[in-house]
Amino acid sequence: AKLHSILSNPKHAHIVRWMPHGRAWKIFNKDLLVSEVIPNYWGQTKYESFSRQLSGWGFKRLHQTGPDFRAYYHECFLRGLPDLTKLMNRVESTHKGKLLPHPNGEPNFYKLSVRHPLPDAADHPPAVDPHYPL
Repeated sequence: AKLHSILSNPKHAHIVRWMPHGRAWKIFNKDLLVSEVIPNYWGQTKYESFSRQLSGWGFKRLHQTGPDFRAYYHECFLRGLPDLTKLMNRVESTHKGKLLPHPNGEPNFYKLSVRHPLPDAADHPPAVDPHYPL
């Protein structure tokens, strides 16, 4: 719920915000995130702790080229649908170390948003990405 409110707050849009399709979000200024946002919501100031929390809740990072590069997503974390977060569970790590990224297997949220727009699509027109033609 905290992360949803941060991403929905225009005051933080220059630091962290939803991607146009609403299925992923991205950090645009890590330093300001650590100094201005994280301490106000979580009472700590370490990016590594924040990143571990994201991993612990099952957020994945996108590695494909294009505007979503380095954005985070979770199947139950969508703009305008904060109640879906109730379906999220902590992930028990059975893997030591980092998984290798597989950009070709990552979802294309721009195509998905045209076929299946989120409920608040009236506030956010369908995302069109010139790197991924329909």
